[in-house]
Amino acid sequence: MFKETPPSSKAINHDQLSEAEEKAFGLLQNKYEKSAIDMAKFEKVPGYGEARVKRDKERVEKKKREIEELGTGPTKKAQLLEALLTEQIELSEWFGGNTFTIVPAEFVQFVHGVDLALEIVDVNETRHLALGVDVTSSAISIRKKLKIIKEHIANGTLTAMEYFHSEDHNPDFYGTMGNIPQVVIGTDGKTIKELGELWMSAYGLSKLRRNSKQPPLSPESEENQKRSAREAKQNLANHRVQILMLEEIKMQLTVFYKFALAKKEQYIAGDNKQLAESLGVVADKFKSSLNLIDFILSSKKTPSIDDVFKNQEDFVFQSLTEALNDFDNL
Repeated sequence: MFKETPPSSKAINHDQLSEAEEKAFGLLQNKYEKSAIDMAKFEKVPGYGEARVKRDKERVEKKKREIEELGTGPTKKAQLLEALLTEQIELSEWFGGNTFTIVPAEFVQFVHGVDLALEIVDVNETRHLALGVDVTSSAISIRKKLKIIKEHIANGTLTAMEYFHSEDHNPDFYGTMGNIPQVVIGTDGKTIKELGELWMSAYGLSKLRRNSKQPPLSPESEENQKRSAREAKQNLANHRVQILMLEEIKMQLTVFYKFALAKKEQYIAGDNKQLAESLGVVADKFKSSLNLIDFILSSKKTPSIDDVFKNQEDFVFQSLTEALNDFDNL
């Protein structure tokens, strides 16, 4: 249904943010960017040094210029979704109470396409860097993104975060984390608009009032605003998008795991022991991450029929489903 085609003028217009989304973007984006891993902190780390960090930053700037010239950079919709996810996965426990977010360094975002990393604590209190996540609001980009992941799997490799640091994981560690399963998650513009408006009601309006130093509200108006904010927070915490994205992750990990096992058997038959071993490690990683996602999904309430229908009608979800069904031909 959704093939790789150049974005149409209609698609570009569809990316226009509503007033509420624009305000949410302005309030969230700066916080999201500031939370990214700082490459400068690696300048004195053995194996990095000022020269390498400088070189990698220059590579990022070159990549940014190329993206700007081609017009293929992330849309504001996608950036808003990234920022919302980063906050709400922890604040509203969208992916369970034991999932934590890490915003990668720019090098990892632009070179490896990882917008968000998920750390998940299992039932044994073991912390796993479980997934690298590519966030999208575009249905037409799905096949290209999955094809890149497929090529990595076939080569026995997963993604890496060369600039990794986590205050929760190991505060003293600055270095590279490799063999990270990568997935693509997203939702369409209509749902992002819902989320942006809910976020503004829940958190944004009060932030704007504080920032603008407006006169205090009357007691009645203040109580009404607080009541509306509480309702919006509850609706945001229970929003169907969390199930949508967990299901997107599960679908991908299931397909990736089966593909890795099939490639492993192929390499065994071809007497390529080294690649067969690599694919065994890759398959184990997918299986481990799949178990974690299954556990999170099992803790969630069964969605309503209406929410299931809306999720199934989501353009990004539909495109992802179609591409995964055609994974062998990507």
